[in-house]
Amino acid sequence: MWYHRHRSMIPHLRYIPFTERLFYTNRTMIKDLNQQIAEWHENNEPAKIIKFLESLPKSSLTNERMGWLARAYNNLASKEDNPEHYETAIRVLESIRDEETEKDELWNHRMGFALYHLDREGEAAEYFIRTLEGEPYESLAADTKELLADCYKFLAFPRYTQGSFADRVKKAWEAFEEHEAELRQLVDNGASGDEIQQMAFSSLKLAFPNLAFEIGAKNYHIILSADGTWMLYPLFRFFLSRMPESVREHWKFSIGRTATPDLSVNFGEGVISAEEVLVYFTKDEGGESVSIGVYHPLLLEGDSPAWWRAEVLVDNAVGELVNTEFVSAINVLEEAPNEEDCIKLSELRDMLAMLYSKDPRWENIDVILQGTMNYRFKERDDVEPVDLRFDIRSGTTTIPRLVSEFAKDESGLMNLFHRFGCVGGFFAFDVPGLDEMDESQREAAVDAACSALENHLRTHQEGNCVDFIGRAVGRFHVYVDFLAYDIREVCNAAFEFFKQYDTSFAAFQVYRRDVDFYNMKKTED
Repeated sequence: MWYHRHRSMIPHLRYIPFTERLFYTNRTMIKDLNQQIAEWHENNEPAKIIKFLESLPKSSLTNERMGWLARAYNNLASKEDNPEHYETAIRVLESIRDEETEKDELWNHRMGFALYHLDREGEAAEYFIRTLEGEPYESLAADTKELLADCYKFLAFPRYTQGSFADRVKKAWEAFEEHEAELRQLVDNGASGDEIQQMAFSSLKLAFPNLAFEIGAKNYHIILSADGTWMLYPLFRFFLSRMPESVREHWKFSIGRTATPDLSVNFGEGVISAEEVLVYFTKDEGGESVSIGVYHPLLLEGDSPAWWRAEVLVDNAVGELVNTEFVSAINVLEEAPNEEDCIKLSELRDMLAMLYSKDPRWENIDVILQGTMNYRFKERDDVEPVDLRFDIRSGTTTIPRLVSEFAKDESGLMNLFHRFGCVGGFFAFDVPGLDEMDESQREAAVDAACSALENHLRTHQEGNCVDFIGRAVGRFHVYVDFLAYDIREVCNAAFEFFKQYDTSFAAFQVYRRDVDFYNMKKTED
């Protein structure tokens, strides 16, 4: 198998002979670099700025000039309608990130500007807030406030200028379908791994811009890896559900890196063999998973974190889905444990198979994604009907992190979904007559109402881009939680449902605390 992970690089800097006083471009002498760049900026000529700054030696690229380079890439992206230039601007800005730049209003504004135009408004908003905290000059403050207001608007109801995830998936499969015969031919002819990987990635990147995957050297099999980001699994499942029959006829796609119990890895300080790694494990409370301690002397050496090295070893040795579901914690041991109390890493998968291979979760992504957690919010006297979710008395979810981040007023996972054109959200509505029912009648009425909404969205021609991830019952409202792969289509279908449903209140809100909800009972404009 070949393993490929896409990683973009900072643009190559082309070095030419240089002095501090004289510069040459297009055979014209430049006496004042800063003044020339200012003129090009005023004349809206960002390409000239980029070409010139990238020709300078690294020693001359101060933080200020790197900021100008990022600004030029942002402006060139707007001029050419090319989002890849925004990505480059971000990489340039990241290359000079430190404590000082993070306080600089121009650095923050430029970072926010690039993120904003990549449909990453949640992240952009954080940088715009820091821009305003830095007391920017008047016009910069005005521009920043306007962009920040847009961020909250589009976080409440995402716009997705690059398309929803459903749109991106469709384009990715269309591209793969067009090139898959050529890709099969490369595999049959024994082409280089890099060539095969690049052709496959050229299609897959339309849905997953940064993707880890394996592709068979002698068969037509592609394995998608979340590479430690569990929340990619539902996106993978949706992606595979849209596979064209013409592709399915020849290709096998699966989720989760396969196990290699006898692996050897060199992190730079020498080879670490699974035969030499000691593993000490204990069953967790309830017995549904294990916690392990991992020891090898080379794990503690080198620049990369020891925990990351241990995660890579275990993930590859036991298989990605097994590690995800049945290994709850991986700790790096600083001292060698008693070998009598341990097993070798090469034996860990067999040990886990003895314990869990009959468990329905064993390497079954559908069952894994159906796992639920029960929860409730602490009752508060100050909660009003408009304080959606804070009235919840009992709930279940398949994505506990969404619930946890909402309770903490955090949005990390939502920002991740947002980058892919997805939305985690919920519908809140009232079920008529609940107060007059006994407990069993209420449960039946809530289940019937939620099921009616879910079935409508699953079967509606505009609403079948959704996974349902939980339900909850509150003091004021009933909640249906979902992950939408095209939020506009899902909301259009839900609006149609609530037009016919006899309730005084129905609303949609993304899984964020800092945005407003949408009234689903309003009259169409």
